[in-house]
Amino acid sequence: MGVRSSRTQQKKRTYAIAIILILIILILLMNLFTYVLSVVKYYGDGMEPALKNGDLLIVLRTKSVEPGDIAAFYYNNQILVRRIMAEGTQQITVETDGSVLVDGQTVEESYLDSPSLGQSNQTYPCYVPEGQFFVMGDNRAEAMDSRLKEIGTIPEDRIMGKVIFAF
Repeated sequence: MGVRSSRTQQKKRTYAIAIILILIILILLMNLFTYVLSVVKYYGDGMEPALKNGDLLIVLRTKSVEPGDIAAFYYNNQILVRRIMAEGTQQITVETDGSVLVDGQTVEESYLDSPSLGQSNQTYPCYVPEGQFFVMGDNRAEAMDSRLKEIGTIPEDRIMGKVIFAF
């Protein structure tokens, strides 16, 4: 009887340890996906071909984004996803043929299917204020972005983070 009782106690301890480990893992995952990473569903066609409507995105929560990064940000109680084209103190110009110049240098954009001026009522050159970003969608003909004065540049405090993975 002593051996059975010992085995039963051993099983109970093993189950207790397993439950504690599972709870620790769950707490770590909750913190990871609350403070470090976010999962965002992308809607729209403004970032094609890089992103497709319905893609799930893993966003690294950071304010440290730079030109070329695809960033998620808050706009009118929505999360939008666009490419950072210029940051604070830079000057950006979008030519009528769709080419983009930052500080007078043409930006190489191999990720574009076709350049386009798209929807734009912005005055160029546009000076990006300190602590803000000029964003553009990769599908330039369709995307609504900083080329529209209604959207304009995006303040750093509205940046959710950088897209690090899409599936």
